[in-house]
Amino acid sequence: MNPELVGVIAGTALTFFILSYLVGDNPLYRLGLHLFIGTLVGYSFGTVLREVVVRTALPGLVSRPASVGPAVLLGVLLLFKGFPRHAFVGNLSMAYLIGVGAAVAVGGALAGMLAAQVAATGRALAPASVGNLRFGLADGVMIVVGTVSTLLSFTFVRPKAQGGQEWWGRLLGGVTWVGRLFLVSALGIAFAGALTSSLSILIGRMQYLVDAFCGLAGW
Repeated sequence: MNPELVGVIAGTALTFFILSYLVGDNPLYRLGLHLFIGTLVGYSFGTVLREVVVRTALPGLVSRPASVGPAVLLGVLLLFKGFPRHAFVGNLSMAYLIGVGAAVAVGGALAGMLAAQVAATGRALAPASVGNLRFGLADGVMIVVGTVSTLLSFTFVRPKAQGGQEWWGRLLGGVTWVGRLFLVSALGIAFAGALTSSLSILIGRMQYLVDAFCGLAGW
């Protein structure tokens, strides 16, 4: 048996192992899942060992110990998380990772998403932007209304029955309802896109198996 045939047979078997989950959890599905996770973990470990430890950390300790040393020390401390009795030693590394990760995520969200969205919304009704939109002013108004109402949909208010605030509560309630419509539409489109992508991957996998077997059979 040549390696190509072995690869096709193994790929076909694993594909049907995973698809067997359609009839419920079973040993074949768990076997395929464990093989996938084990292969992924082994490949990731090998890549990290080669690219990070051998090619980056060890040469860096020799050439640039002042800059690479703290990173290596934090990495070594993080290894203690695998031992429950000494897991507290890795708390410093975890705190550093979480702090840096949170700062990068918040900074990226503010600078790359929120600020860009506010700037784009502010330019939506500008004459230059309206001229470039497909439906002109209608698109610009929809962008502004969608952005504002979606942001306000995260505000929970209760209309007051006394004073002059009742009309404001009702108005804000109507705006939040419009914002929830935009949210539901966006989530529906995202779900449809994810489902379509999954079906495309499944179709591509089935087509690969059919082409492989036809090629091996000489059809």
